[in-house]
Amino acid sequence: MKNYLFSYGSVILVAGLILSSCTKDNSTGDGKLSYKVKPSNFTASIGPTASGSGLIIGINSNSSLTWTSGNINVSEIDFEAESKNAEIEYELKQAFNIDLFNLSPVLGSITLPDATYEEVELKLVLRKSATSNIPLTLKGLYTDGSGNKVPVEFYFNEDFEAEVEAENIVVSGSNDYIGLINVQLNKFLTNVVSADLSGATKTNGIIVISATSNMDLYAKLKANLNVFADCDFED
Repeated sequence: MKNYLFSYGSVILVAGLILSSCTKDNSTGDGKLSYKVKPSNFTASIGPTASGSGLIIGINSNSSLTWTSGNINVSEIDFEAESKNAEIEYELKQAFNIDLFNLSPVLGSITLPDATYEEVELKLVLRKSATSNIPLTLKGLYTDGSGNKVPVEFYFNEDFEAEVEAENIVVSGSNDYIGLINVQLNKFLTNVVSADLSGATKTNGIIVISATSNMDLYAKLKANLNVFADCDFED
């Protein structure tokens, strides 16, 4: 199995989701595939060099950043699966909120014909917003090497497409399958070093990281949107 990108923290399920689909299928039977989110590693080390940052460490340890809350607003969900006998696409265009700190709710469920799928892809589409419901918000607490604590807030308000892919997934009508989107929040701080945070500009005592505040830090965290999660499938 080959795993890629983004995954999120936990999701608040929106009831009554309706998926529109386009399917080319020559197989029989079906299996149910559901997605859940499994967040982990809420605290990461912040070292003097990149090699010492983004590592798993105890909560609120010196030289660390602990994420304490966050959410993501999704505008669209796209699902694709390909086997030798089937090409399946599902599309949902409906805005909903994902709470990054709730434990493992179901994002959605899809019924698939029995097959071995060479590739399965889930895409979450984020859209820039003119309201307060921006695509991604994270809040936490930075503890420096001397134990001093400073609140940190990250605001991301740009268009972005987050994908999770896996290969060679066997679906059988006799089984239900769970796609676990593993959110490793420590990896979101890869390449962020202590000098970045100690030298950051504070707004009312808070390190605000956005497209207009502490822009170098913002660029580092934005780059990590592509690497801080993966996906596993199990029955």
